[in-house]
This record gives sequence, structure tokens and C-alpha cells, in this order.
Amino acid sequence: MTTAHRPTWAPAKGKEHQGGARLFGPSAKHSKLDANGFMTLKTRHESQSGADALLARDLRAELEEKERRAKGKGAIAGADVKETIAALGSGASDDGGRFRTRAEDADDDASASGSDDESDSGSDDESDDDDTAALLAELERIKSERAEEARLKAEAEASEAFERQKDELATGNPLLDLATGGAGASAGGDFRTKRRWDDDVVFRNQARDEPKVGKRFINDTIRSDFHKRFLNKYIK
Repeated sequence: MTTAHRPTWAPAKGKEHQGGARLFGPSAKHSKLDANGFMTLKTRHESQSGADALLARDLRAELEEKERRAKGKGAIAGADVKETIAALGSGASDDGGRFRTRAEDADDDASASGSDDESDSGSDDESDDDDTAALLAELERIKSERAEEARLKAEAEASEAFERQKDELATGNPLLDLATGGAGASAGGDFRTKRRWDDDVVFRNQARDEPKVGKRFINDTIRSDFHKRFLNKYIK
């Protein structure tokens, strides 16, 4: 049995309107580019602090400290390796079938070489300490020499700047610059005004003897002076 005769309570409409038994919601599109890309805050590194922070740091002292730490770590690591080798060679382990077997397979003079290595390591440590002390003393001497050079250079620059400022103050005013003949004074110290460059030309002031015609206003374009001059120039 058909239902076409039944009334339509929700008539169908065009476009996005709901109609009939359709139920839908507005569609939405989301791009992956809209998602958050960085979830953590970025911080500056030590080298990105700026010029003021770099100038405030003592880079030479930091480098020397890093070198000292590296040398110390190397010495500690070498000592640990030597202690481990000595412990393995002594065979003092209780379960040490493995260590004992290796010790038995070793040469007869392993103990003698171990003692020699220990004495050599002790002498090497002492020589390393002496070398480190000598290097530190040399670094201190170099630092003191460079500091003295920087101080002398700063004093020389300050004295040069002072002398330059004195010269500028002495010769900066052209009225007082009598020795070099500035713009306001001649070489002999004469403050008189200089002559113009066209004082001695041939055709200077040629129009002085011509009669001066006064300006007048005539409310007539035909009888005005401009109209008369125009007629005399172009028509006459």
C-alpha cells in the first residue's frame, strides 16, 4: 500500500534545508595544517643570548676550564683502566675459573710486567702533574702579559684621544685659527672682508647710468606700459 496520499509534514526544500525524513548536520572540513605544530616553548641557547652576554663572558677562562676537565677525565680513565688490568691479572676472584684460566695461559713474567706498569704509571702520573703545573704557570704568565699589553694600549689610546680633543678645541673656531688661516681670517691674521670675485671684471655695473622707470598702474590694457613694450618689440 502506498503512502503517497499521506500529507508531508516536513516538505522537502532546496539547498541546505532539511526536508522530509532527512536529518543531517552541516559538514565541516579540517586541515592538518590547522593543528598545533609546536607544543613546547623554544628557549635560547647560550650562544643566542646576544652581544652583551657574550662580551660579559670570559671565553678564554671557559676554554681553559674545559681543557683542564678533559685532561682530568683522561687521567682518571687511564687510572681506572690500569686498576682493572691489575685486578684481572691478580686472579683474586673467587668464582674465577675464567680469570684463573686466562692467568694460567699468560706468560710467566706477567706479574713482573704488572709491577713495572704500576711503577711506570706512577712516574707518568707525576710527570703529568708536573706538566700540568708548568702549563698552568705558563697560562698565568701569558694572561698577565696580555693584560699588561691591553692596559698600555688603552692608556695610549686615551692619551691620543685627549691630544686630538685638545687640537680640535684649539683649531675648531675659524675666528681663532690664526696660524692656519681659517675661513674667518687671512694668513696674516687680518679679519677684513675679502673682495668679491667679480670686482675687477670688465662689464660690471653697466646698467647704472640707465634711467630708472618707476612702476605705475594704468587701468587700461591698451595704454598700459606692458602693452606699449609689446607693440614696440613685436609690431613696430
